[in-house]
Amino acid sequence: MPPVFLNLCKALPALLLALQATAAAPSPHASPAEVPVYRTSMPPPMVLSYRLRKGGWTGNGDLTWLPHGNRYQASLEGTVMGFKAMTWVSAGNLDAHGIAPTRFTDERRGKKPLTADFQRPSGPIAYSGYPDRHPLVAGAQDRLSWMLQVAAIASADPRRMSRGERVSFFVTGARGDADVWSFQVKGTEGVVTPAGSFPAVKLLREPRKPNDTRVEVWLDPARYYLPVRARLTNVQENDTLELVLEEMQPPTS
Repeated sequence: MPPVFLNLCKALPALLLALQATAAAPSPHASPAEVPVYRTSMPPPMVLSYRLRKGGWTGNGDLTWLPHGNRYQASLEGTVMGFKAMTWVSAGNLDAHGIAPTRFTDERRGKKPLTADFQRPSGPIAYSGYPDRHPLVAGAQDRLSWMLQVAAIASADPRRMSRGERVSFFVTGARGDADVWSFQVKGTEGVVTPAGSFPAVKLLREPRKPNDTRVEVWLDPARYYLPVRARLTNVQENDTLELVLEEMQPPTS
């Protein structure tokens, strides 16, 4: 048998593995129907206190995560100078694909609360203040639950946090906005916060269209891959929401 043929046979298994990995990797331009689902391992109940910056004001943000059986509730409450500035609430189920929201509520000071309703099991996703409708695809998240879902995906399979890997899911807010968020793992970075310094895994989601959101999040492997820092920027409007960890502890009740 010619040496060239022998070398090709030896290399074939590695080549097949590489092709399979390439085929399984989500594209940054994937459509909702092409987004994969993942194994998850949920973090325990936790309260994460952040220093919060939104636009031109700064304050505090408390992210409360309460899983219980096959249900969960998560909330992010932002306060400035003692006044409640924003409240996000996500509630729903925990299923084979991880977090499965049924309702997301976005309430901002001086404005009427808005909701996104995930009409399970077959959809669609509907909105209280907007006529838009979007398909309810497996693994879909809201603007709050994605932070906990990505931690659960990383905890279940830390290999997905290797530099260059991608994690993708469909994300919607309460204003009819929805798109695939495809995160690329950028590697480990040192993050300095009021809670301490962490070697955190950075994930980046680049905008796909005008008036879209650029998302950066830093996950701490030693703390269930929960975010120690997150920054969401609407580039067109030059509007940023940033969270930097101050304290992380189990809920008191």
